[in-house]
Amino acid sequence: MMHSFILASMETQPTITVGSMLERSLPVALVPCWGSYEKTEGSLRLAKQGDTLSLRYMLRSPLLRRMVQEHNLEVCDDSCVGLLLKSKESEQYLHLQCSASGALRSWWVSNEGERTLLPSSLLETIPVTVTILENSNAQSRWSVEMHLDLKALKIDTDGPLFGNFYSCAEQTDQKYYLLAHETGTLEPNVEVPSAFMALEFL
Repeated sequence: MMHSFILASMETQPTITVGSMLERSLPVALVPCWGSYEKTEGSLRLAKQGDTLSLRYMLRSPLLRRMVQEHNLEVCDDSCVGLLLKSKESEQYLHLQCSASGALRSWWVSNEGERTLLPSSLLETIPVTVTILENSNAQSRWSVEMHLDLKALKIDTDGPLFGNFYSCAEQTDQKYYLLAHETGTLEPNVEVPSAFMALEFL
């Protein structure tokens, strides 16, 4: 499937304001897409200092799956969070997923839809902290904090950045999809560049 990278329409799409400190950032709601999900909600905070983009996801769901223990495996089989990020002039975007276990999977997606996995050695350099706040028969509450060196990931930080953010669980008894900005597709698909939001750095 080919993905359109035309960004002219992004000027009319939502903007996320990104400050310099996570603690002072306003949470961005992750809204249910492709269904309604009982006892499932999420939010995201973003901050940028220098070339480092920091993210903190807060999630609540009925179940928590964290089986994947190695990088670049099927992280989306677990309860996971994800992000899609690109600079305005780039002909590809970065898709990164993080399991509730802390395992990562990431790849570049080209304009033609071709995927190139990032090496595990690079993923190992990304600071990730997963905190399990509650994991009971009633519900699970957990958080993920990541700090991405955009230069190391070869994302141009000199111009505007665009992206989308989500949490999902595809292999649990109660699958769900929560997105910062819905993609408008009939079936679950987060890889829709036309749905990316502009990141406005303060």
